[in-house]
Amino acid sequence: MCRAFLILLGLCGVVAGASAVETLRPEQLHRGMKGYGLSVFQGTEPQRFEVEILGVLPNVFPKQDMILIRMSGANLEQHKVIAGMSGSPIYVDDKLIGALAYGWEFENEPLAGVTPIHNMLAELNQPVGDKPGTVTIRSSLENAAPLDSEISPFGSPAAYAAPQPLLTPLSVGGFSPLVLETFGGTWQRLGLLPVAAGGGASGAKLPRGTIVPGGAIGVELIRGDLSAVAVGTAAYVAGKRILAFGHPFFQSGQWRAPAVLADVQTIMSSALRSFKMATARARIGSLIGDWQSCIVADTAVDAPMIPVAIDTSNRETGQQQTYHVEVVDNQKLSPALVQMAIVEAITAASGSSQDTTVHVGMEVELADRTMKLADTFFNPAGGLVNAAALRPLASVFNTPFGNPQVKRIRVNVTAVQARQTALIKGAYFSKSEAEHGERIPLNVVLQPFGKPEQTMTIPIKVPAATDSLRTLSVLVLPGATAPADAAPPDSVGTFLDALQKQHRQTDLVVLVQSPGQGLQYRGRLLKNLPVSAINVLDDFSSRDITGITDVQQIVVPTAWVLSGVAATRVPIREE
Repeated sequence: MCRAFLILLGLCGVVAGASAVETLRPEQLHRGMKGYGLSVFQGTEPQRFEVEILGVLPNVFPKQDMILIRMSGANLEQHKVIAGMSGSPIYVDDKLIGALAYGWEFENEPLAGVTPIHNMLAELNQPVGDKPGTVTIRSSLENAAPLDSEISPFGSPAAYAAPQPLLTPLSVGGFSPLVLETFGGTWQRLGLLPVAAGGGASGAKLPRGTIVPGGAIGVELIRGDLSAVAVGTAAYVAGKRILAFGHPFFQSGQWRAPAVLADVQTIMSSALRSFKMATARARIGSLIGDWQSCIVADTAVDAPMIPVAIDTSNRETGQQQTYHVEVVDNQKLSPALVQMAIVEAITAASGSSQDTTVHVGMEVELADRTMKLADTFFNPAGGLVNAAALRPLASVFNTPFGNPQVKRIRVNVTAVQARQTALIKGAYFSKSEAEHGERIPLNVVLQPFGKPEQTMTIPIKVPAATDSLRTLSVLVLPGATAPADAAPPDSVGTFLDALQKQHRQTDLVVLVQSPGQGLQYRGRLLKNLPVSAINVLDDFSSRDITGITDVQQIVVPTAWVLSGVAATRVPIREE
């Protein structure tokens, strides 16, 4: 009977789906009832496994029970619960009771928790959102992508003996083991298990396909020369809508990402957690909702993607590569995925674990402007393992004042297998006294790595001596630690302006104390103002204006990634 049911579903495709399937609620179940489930263990065709009802755990989640089952068959006695089975439909008396979704670590038996189908059906007719989504991130990528520390729907399994959503295999292609190790920790905290399973290539568009209950469904996060697909199982298909996973993906409500039919290559059996190795096979629509009880996909909806092109070159080897990828349009995931792609490109461009200096230039096309960001980084281990250096990219996606709508990103990476760094050793004036109006030479001593000391001479204009300023004081900093010469922003526009004014790590920044006063006015700095102008503006709108100490900045580009700090002073001759 089950085989005939599967054949019927396969012939009818998405439209017929599960519209004729009857359902049972948790209160209609009791211990000892037998049934079966459907999931893909190889290829694309769902296979049957057996289940026994162990009981119902009431109100495990807010207004949501959990059905406890024991499984058998399909080699589950060896594999136990398999990551990627999330969403597998469970039937009793050929009536759908829910989707397999939860498990426990280090279980000795193939036990699982099932999300009741009536909780999932409540999300079936949710509207399609028209704005990019956002993902709640539990913690930042350690020494990697700088994402906000927030609460995730996935807790720490070791902290308490509670059922956890099954890990979702994240089938990745094109990424090196070093990059997967760097970024893997945070994906796991988000409930994803990175699996090197291969993926598609740039320009290879997937054919259109359909899915049936029990079929392997994937959510594409990045595709092209680099790929990442989160793999689960479809539980219920009705018309254009698909209910899957049986637990939240990121519990982010309305957002969109491409939904695909996944092809399961094999089951990797593990004592910790067995998992499916799968790749994208065909396009089936878009994820449109991510809720407590399930994710929802729609076969008639397309997901917007952000195209990203990364050009890399290695000056020593002459090697050049171009990566073309698309990432989901999501305020938190997009920058993390782009950073991951850039780190992979840089790792490939550096070509070794030797000292590597990397220049990264980015052009980010927004809805109303194009931003250009650039910086140079050094990593003694080769490549760019510390992706926190790419923090400005995340800031473009996550302004405190709204979404600037990223349309396209172009990245240029140049790697040099040499240590191009220098230490700021000291600074001194060549005169023992300065005169008002003159340009006194400031000498900054730099120690380039492996080379003799060098002295840079920077002319500093001397202000008039006042009661509050009788000494010319300067502070010499590397661009990485120097403050941007910008006021605190108060809009998307001024935030992006301030972002572009951030110093580069190769900048030598000299801060010069000034006797004048300045103002912060609506996200802008007003410097060297006469007292009369300050008084007028202060009286005009004190709510929008803040007085500041006027500190002048002199920025000198260098050929090195700088570190260290120096300070010096010289008395100003009184007139």
